Amino acid sequence: GHIPSAFSILDILWVLYDQIMNISPKKPYNEKRDRLIVSKGHSALGIYAELAQKGFFPISDLSKFGKFDSYLGGHPDRNKVPGVEASTGSLGHGLPMAVGIALGLKIKKNKSKVFVIIGDGECNEGTIWESAMLAAHHKLSNLCCIIDHNHSTDRALKIGDLRKKFQSFGWHSISIDGHNH
Repeated sequence: GHIPSAFSILDILWVLYDQIMNISPKKPYNEKRDRLIVSKGHSALGIYAELAQKGFFPISDLSKFGKFDSYLGGHPDRNKVPGVEASTGSLGHGLPMAVGIALGLKIKKNKSKVFVIIGDGECNEGTIWESAMLAAHHKLSNLCCIIDHNHSTDRALKIGDLRKKFQSFGWHSISIDGHNH
């Protein structure tokens, strides 16, 4: 598995599930629930650890991660893993999905929020910026994009100040220490 990708979002996941979002394993698909899309599918092990801790499936199942015939594959599959909102792994697709879901909820006048965690490497994809522009255009105040800026892309392409880039697309952006609850 991609252990660093999983470790880099564990604190973010904990805060989202424990402090912010309205998601319950008792009613995982309640219409009033918040949504979380973890676009960086390589961090699947971190997502699985949090979902198991929250009771979406037995913690003992984590030992099956990545094994033949396991439902806990290298990338999360929404059709197999309880609590996974979207199958992800192809870089750059989580934010467009989140924008679509947030827009749909806004049209339905549903007050639920959509959170999406993307990796800094995904910010090399054009779909990220097209989606950022579309979200700002539609004033999707129910959408929160969290960038795991762990500098994984620095070897290939220095991405620069992502906070300023998102601001230039019309977003309210702040920088935080993702490991400080």
